Amino acid sequence: MLLYGACQKYTLIIITFTFNTSVDQRPLIRLKSVPKSGGAIKAEDLKHHVFIYQLYDPKKLLYRAFCAGSIISEERVLTSTHCFLTNRKRKKRNFDRIRIGAGILDTLVKKIVFDDKQQWRKIEHLYTQRFYRFPAYNLAIVKVNNDWVFNEFVNKIPYTKWNQDFDGVCVGTGVRTIKSWSKNKHLFAVNFHLVTRRICEQNLLRSCFLYYCTEYDIKKLSSTEIEGGGLVCYDTGDPAEGIKNGVLIGVTSLINVGLPSLHNRVGLYHKWVTDGSKH
Repeated sequence: MLLYGACQKYTLIIITFTFNTSVDQRPLIRLKSVPKSGGAIKAEDLKHHVFIYQLYDPKKLLYRAFCAGSIISEERVLTSTHCFLTNRKRKKRNFDRIRIGAGILDTLVKKIVFDDKQQWRKIEHLYTQRFYRFPAYNLAIVKVNNDWVFNEFVNKIPYTKWNQDFDGVCVGTGVRTIKSWSKNKHLFAVNFHLVTRRICEQNLLRSCFLYYCTEYDIKKLSSTEIEGGGLVCYDTGDPAEGIKNGVLIGVTSLINVGLPSLHNRVGLYHKWVTDGSKH
C-alpha cells in the first residue's frame, strides 16, 4: 500500500539561554581588621552569644547545647530556623525542654538559678521566614520569656543595615573539648575567610545570593553546636557597627567540610529582622 501526503518543510530554530548566577553586582568592601583566632574566650568577650540548650539529665539539671544565637535586643535572639523546625515547619524538639543561656561558655552545663554571669530564658515565641527551606530563608527570631539583663557579661550586638559584599576575615565561634574524654565542649573564636560569591557558586553548583560563603581551618571547627551563631565583621563602614564589638552580618547555617560554608545574610532582610525584634 502506498501512502501519499503533502511534503512540508520545517525550519528548526534553536534558542540558547545563558544563566549566570555568579555575577557580583556589588563592590567588595575590603575589611581592615583581622580578628584573632583560636584564643581563649571570656564571657565578656562575646556578650551577645548564647547557646540554645535541651534538657539532657533531668535529675542533675544538666543541659546540652545543640545550637547557638546572638542577642539583638532586650528580648530577642537571632538564630537559625533549622535548629527548631523541619522543612515542613514541624517542631523537631519539645520547646518546653529548651532553654537559652547567655554568659555561658560550655555546651554541657548545670542550670544555676542564682548566678551573676549565667542568664537562662525560655522560648515565648519563634518567628521564621515565610519561604524557609533549609538552608534558604533560614533566619529565625526567638522571643524570650523575660528581658535580658545587660551587664559586663551579657549584651546585644548591632546587626548590619546594609547588604554588602566583603573581602577579608570575619570572626565566628567554634567549640572543642578541653580534655579528650570530656563530653563538654568550650567556646572559642574562629577566623572565617570570606569567599566571593562567584567562587562559592562554582564550588557548590548553586546560587549563593542569600549567603555569605566562608572557609575555615577544619582542625578548629567541626560541630553542630555553632549553627545559628553570628558572623561578625569589623571596620565594615556600616552605620550600625559598634566601636569595639563589630557588626553582625550573617547567621551560620551550613558548615561544610572541604567546601565553602554558608551564613544567611542579615542585611538582605534588615527590615524583617528589625520588625521581628520590635513586635
